[in-house]
Amino acid sequence: MKLSCQNISCHREDWNLRGSTRIAGVSAAFDGGALCGFVGGAGTGKSLLLNILGLLESTDSGCVCVEGEDTSLLEPEALTALRNESFGFLFPQTALLPSFSIAENVAMPLFRICGMNPEEAQERTIEVLEFFEIAAEGDNLACELEILPMWRTVFARALVHKPKILIAISPRQEDDLLPFARRVAEETGVCILWGGESVSLTAHAHRLIRMQEGNIIEDQRL
Repeated sequence: MKLSCQNISCHREDWNLRGSTRIAGVSAAFDGGALCGFVGGAGTGKSLLLNILGLLESTDSGCVCVEGEDTSLLEPEALTALRNESFGFLFPQTALLPSFSIAENVAMPLFRICGMNPEEAQERTIEVLEFFEIAAEGDNLACELEILPMWRTVFARALVHKPKILIAISPRQEDDLLPFARRVAEETGVCILWGGESVSLTAHAHRLIRMQEGNIIEDQRL
């Protein structure tokens, strides 16, 4: 899966920073099979850029293309379908349903997005739980989880429907999750864009993009 952006600019108020954040004429391209890290301090625009690349936020100018298709030309329903089917997301919050088991939380996208039958959903859920080494805890309720299995569950849910692109915006416990992310990229060909801390990402990413004041100031292959 090829993802690219062409001369995108965007300015948004950022109430948490009591100011604004912006992207200024950014162009870049991303291929499958690689973990690309985005680093930079608060207000540098990395989260806004990842939101735009994940089709969660629109641009003021420029375009995001998926497999060469300009997504700004899509109707809202087609854009939503593309985002649901081709993208997975990790956010700073887990958003797990506490009264559901690990397996039930992970399996939800298989029914909501894929319309998969129960037998196929169970098989795929077990497969991804085993990859993240939490299959033995599959029947445990989400509210009973320790922090590491909780975040592995969140990661498993983001990948269970086999997205082509994963957008990770400052998820917690990245020291534990990044080795899995690199394996996912290398073994399945997923394009992973991960905003986080430079030390951890330098150790695991294939590529590192450093942002400052809404611009890419460094793009390094590791």
